[in-house]
Amino acid sequence: MALSDGVIKVRLRAIEYGVPGINLYTFESLDGQPLPAYEPGAHVDVAMAPDVLRQYSLLWPAVHPTQYRIAVQLSEAGKGGSRKLHFESVVGAEYALSAPRNHFPLRPSDEAFHLFAGGIGITPLISMYRQLKASGRSVTLYYWASSPQHMLFHEQLCHEQDDVRLFHTRTGESPPRLNDVLATLPDEAQLYCCGPQGMVDEFDRLTQGRPEGNTHRERFSATTDALQPGDSFRVTLQRSGMTLTVPAELSLLQVCEAAGVDVAYSCEEGVCGACEVRVLAGQVEHRDTVLTPGQRQRSESMMICCSRGVGEGLVLDL
Repeated sequence: MALSDGVIKVRLRAIEYGVPGINLYTFESLDGQPLPAYEPGAHVDVAMAPDVLRQYSLLWPAVHPTQYRIAVQLSEAGKGGSRKLHFESVVGAEYALSAPRNHFPLRPSDEAFHLFAGGIGITPLISMYRQLKASGRSVTLYYWASSPQHMLFHEQLCHEQDDVRLFHTRTGESPPRLNDVLATLPDEAQLYCCGPQGMVDEFDRLTQGRPEGNTHRERFSATTDALQPGDSFRVTLQRSGMTLTVPAELSLLQVCEAAGVDVAYSCEEGVCGACEVRVLAGQVEHRDTVLTPGQRQRSESMMICCSRGVGEGLVLDL
C-alpha cells in the first residue's frame, strides 16, 4: 500500500469518545502551517504501519486550518486499521496522511438536498449538511442508528430544526425506512447516501429510475468480489507502449508495477479512487465501490487495483 497524493506529516493532538465503538481523532500539522484545504465529502489516507493504510472521511468545517478531524468506528471484522487507532494510538505520535481526495463532492444544484446517513456514514453527510445550512440551501438530513446512544453527533443534531430526522431502529419504534422517505421526494431532488453496504445497495436499487446526476453515494467497504481471482486478460498501455497479460491471480495494478509503470494507488480494494485510470477501449469488469452505476455502464475509467478487463481489447491511458 502507498500514499498516492503526497505525504503530509501530522501529530495526533487529541482522541475523544464519540459513541460506543466510535472515537474522534484530531491531527495537527507539525510546523503550525495550514493543512491542504478540502470540501465536504473528502477523505484522507492514514498510514498506521508500513502495511496498514486506511481511508477516513474528514469532518468539516475544520476546527482550525492546521487540524484535520476524523471519526473511526472499531471494526471487529476488519483487517486491523481501526483496532490500531482504537487500541494502539497515543496522543503526540506522528502519522503520515495523504492529501485530501474527494470522490463524493456536493454538486451544484438549485434543487433541494436530501442526505441519507446510516451509522458511521454520518461523517461525510454531516459536513455536507453544515455547509448547505450555512449557505442557506434547502437541505434535510435523515439519520438511522440503533439508538440515541449510538448516534454520533446526536446532541448537536437534536438542537436542529425540522430539517434533521433522527430514526432509531432498536428502540421498539417503527421508524420510516429508506423506501418510505424516497417515495415522497420528487425526481429533481438531489440525493446523497452513505452508510452500511446493505443501505447503499438499497439506495441504488430504489433510485434506478431517477436521473443519474441527482443520486450520489459513498461506500466504506470493498465489494465481496473486489480482490477475488478472475479470468486472465490482456491490456495495452497506450502512453507506455506496452501490452501486458494479467493472470487470473494478479491484479492489473500488480502487473503494472512489476512492469515498471508508475501508477498511483492507495487502498488496493477499490474504495478510495486513487488508482482511477481512463479507459480508451475495451470492456471492463468493474469491482470498485467508487463509480456510479451509470459510470460503470459507460466504462470511461476503471480502478486498476481491483477491476479487470474482459478479453483482449482493453486499452488504457497509461
